[in-house]
Amino acid sequence: MHASVTHIENPGPLVLPKSLSNLFMGLIVIGALAFVGGIAVDSTRAWQNYIQNVFMFTGFALGGYMFVAINRAVNSHWAVIPRRLAEAFTSFLPVAFVLFLIMLAGVVMEGDHIYKWMGHDTGILSPTKTKWLSFGPFAVRNVIFFLIWILVARKLINYSLAQDGGQNADLSGKANRFAIVAMLFFAPSFAFFSYDLIMSLEHKWFSTMFTVYTFAGIFQSTMALMVIVFIKLKNKQLKQVATTSHVKDISGLLFAFTIFMCYVGFSQFMLIWYANLPEETFYYLKRIDGGWVILSYVVWTLKFVLPFFGLLGQGQKKHETWLMAVCWGVLAGQFLDIFWMSMPANHAELVMVSWIEIGTLAMFTGLFGFFVSRWMTRHPLIPVGDPKALVSANWRFWE
Repeated sequence: MHASVTHIENPGPLVLPKSLSNLFMGLIVIGALAFVGGIAVDSTRAWQNYIQNVFMFTGFALGGYMFVAINRAVNSHWAVIPRRLAEAFTSFLPVAFVLFLIMLAGVVMEGDHIYKWMGHDTGILSPTKTKWLSFGPFAVRNVIFFLIWILVARKLINYSLAQDGGQNADLSGKANRFAIVAMLFFAPSFAFFSYDLIMSLEHKWFSTMFTVYTFAGIFQSTMALMVIVFIKLKNKQLKQVATTSHVKDISGLLFAFTIFMCYVGFSQFMLIWYANLPEETFYYLKRIDGGWVILSYVVWTLKFVLPFFGLLGQGQKKHETWLMAVCWGVLAGQFLDIFWMSMPANHAELVMVSWIEIGTLAMFTGLFGFFVSRWMTRHPLIPVGDPKALVSANWRFWE
């Protein structure tokens, strides 16, 4: 049990061990070399993996964006202490934007080898869909999405940073109202983003539930990543203000979105299965044939079975080592899920994860870790000026 906190001491910025900083830099260098080597060996596969990682790591930043917006909008008290970590994730959006611009260059170079809709004979019968799936509109609308995400996220973060000096406590109401606007914009923009980057790989297929499923996936995996990092901070610099109840509530969101993700994924499959229409069923037939069904079982185990049964009991959330193992499994499942959604579009037979995938993932992991940790070394680890910070530090819902 934690003793009651009567005064919030500023823990200061993150003290980043030199070894961890070197690890991030090493991952960036080794991963970049692997990615360049992948382009030389199999450029289509390398760029397709690059697209998958852009989607996944932008998803972590957007997951942080939504964590901040949701908890601001409902005027949450418990989430104030862990909110700064979500804000740090959100700070990756400008880097993700640069990575997206590089991705556009790869899409141009690969053409219809990745996105079949870039070819001359697309087989799309709808004129509206043909206009939508063309490179110019594809690039422009997603650039606009990124720019607005960055501006909105920066405003959300600035509300929090402005309170750190203790002179702007009245900003909470403005931040809470602005968070509602942030959520309203997020829904359609992320829907189009996930449609463009991932769903349009199967340009003849359609599903109204796809973007809901991908959102559930990015939020579930973001909560898993937050649990891992927050536990580390809780046991070091935040030991005076971070509680087991904070960890329990973040993992509770992980558990809730595990169920939601499973519900949406099963509903999408069931509706397509019983409709039995060729323009819908071919998507799953591709992912069942050629050995791909094996990967689907692995994804199902990591993203649903493990977190559902691993977090079903309240006591399981108290064991931090076990909790972190479950979260690492969810992150692996998220990577493999995006791989499973993407790769069968261009590979009829099961493709095993190779050094190209591992190298590209290492590069993005290093970039995310480097820029997020650098942001955290420049700002206090908790929103010390938030008027609800003391309440959050004394959060003892369950210990």
